[in-house]
Amino acid sequence: MDFETFKEELREDVKRALEEKTDSEYFVELHTQEKLNEIYDALTIKPEDSEIGVSLNTDSLYKAYSDGMDYDRIVSETVGIAESALANRPDFNIDAFKDYDKMKETLAMEVVSAERNADLLETVPHKNMEDMAVVYRFVVSTDVGETGSVLVTNKMLDQYGITPEQLHADAVKNAPEVRPIEIK
Repeated sequence: MDFETFKEELREDVKRALEEKTDSEYFVELHTQEKLNEIYDALTIKPEDSEIGVSLNTDSLYKAYSDGMDYDRIVSETVGIAESALANRPDFNIDAFKDYDKMKETLAMEVVSAERNADLLETVPHKNMEDMAVVYRFVVSTDVGETGSVLVTNKMLDQYGITPEQLHADAVKNAPEVRPIEIK
């Protein structure tokens, strides 16, 4: 089976198997996932009553299939991974993301390769520095003390009604407290 057929069948079969196993409804979609330094086809699985889901790399799942792994086993393992990830997903206030005045206090900066992230940089506010780019993240904490981060996008800036210059100024002010500089 080719990659496009694999992805669509996987989407349908994972949705059906997950809903049968959990007796809950799920939103399951295919899309292109852009993360720093990589772009891949992903299967996003989200309970219909939740704002937060999990994305799984369909490229690696298809590679396993191409290497001879049984398709039904891939579906079963994908359902197991999704269940585990959803059960352990961070619990944070998604509504807080709507309020820039609150979120700006969580701003951090990250330096990434401009060349390897060229496509992603078209969709996020950034500042170029030589062959690198500074991008911005909101660092969020959960009720159990875990932290994660969300990449700030141009769409978010539009929703907040702020400029990239304002975002940068707020990040310069808050980033040293939120995520101090580390040299690795």
